[in-house]
Amino acid sequence: MKSINPHYSCITEKGKCNLPDNEFIEDYLSKGVEPVVFLDSCVCLHIIKVVDHRRAAKNVDFSKIIALKEYIEKNPKVKINEFFALLELCSRDGVIDKEKLQDFKLRMDFFKQIPLKVFTKFKYDINRDLIVFRNVADRLDKPLEAIDQILSNSYCTLLKIRSLALKGLSKRTAKNNLDILAAWMVSDLDIFRGSEYKLAMNIFGGNTEFRKMVGLDNEGAAAKKKLMGTAWDMFHTKFTANSFRLSDLLQRSVYPFFLTSDSNLFKIFENFSLEVFKDGGEAFVSSFIMKSDFTYPHLDDSFIEANNKKLLDIFIDRRNQQYFYDKLKVSRMINDLEFENGIT
Repeated sequence: MKSINPHYSCITEKGKCNLPDNEFIEDYLSKGVEPVVFLDSCVCLHIIKVVDHRRAAKNVDFSKIIALKEYIEKNPKVKINEFFALLELCSRDGVIDKEKLQDFKLRMDFFKQIPLKVFTKFKYDINRDLIVFRNVADRLDKPLEAIDQILSNSYCTLLKIRSLALKGLSKRTAKNNLDILAAWMVSDLDIFRGSEYKLAMNIFGGNTEFRKMVGLDNEGAAAKKKLMGTAWDMFHTKFTANSFRLSDLLQRSVYPFFLTSDSNLFKIFENFSLEVFKDGGEAFVSSFIMKSDFTYPHLDDSFIEANNKKLLDIFIDRRNQQYFYDKLKVSRMINDLEFENGIT
């Protein structure tokens, strides 16, 4: 696949990649597989700002948005999908704001359909030129229910990571924190969350730039917002870069790409690969094997080697176990951990 630099970071189930070029798109379409580029919420929000405010849009990178628009124009057969990102942007406390979703969806459609030369010269007026051609809100039937277990388990795990981190992030506590987290996921949560564990390795391992992903420098509602944002980020990356899950959900063969503006999120996933897929007896359950591609100031090589073996043993021991999501149990765990974290 030829190199196409969208400026945003791109991930598939094979890790870091370029956006698909026309040759790749045509090849996979001929095989009955549809390449789809999923956008993260920040990318969508920035596009919506530019659509609404044109040159007056604040805190956006115009060059990245224009590069994406150029890519769409040059590769009209690739599908650009913002559905999951808009669910995040338009949901609060498990409830979708359908009017906001309708509004955002129409602006994303406007961005994808407006000619490039008109968009780049900002010769448009969204209030004048927008044509409402369908009501997307009426097509939704409790969309968050399908992903509740993924978000709740991720949020619960992030709360546990933050709770442990608040007790100390010294080199002395790093290994013990990771041992406690792994044991908790296996015995209490009853599902091992690999991506969240890798984030924990960075936080406990001394890579301070990742602490903001669990809101360690925030309190109360602000901390909860950070944690929920990271839970959504984990969902976007693992779900929209997983052809097995998406093909099962959409009931058609897809080759997914995930486009993000989050550098820390990209660092976690850029060198992972979906080498093992395990159906846990419930929809959307899988297991990833990821490479140890980070340097951890608080963790020595001998620990990482032993830890990798321990994680592989956990995977082997649990390979035939079925996972059943207990919503009430996870909700109770979340309530207890929110109390520990000072989140009400």
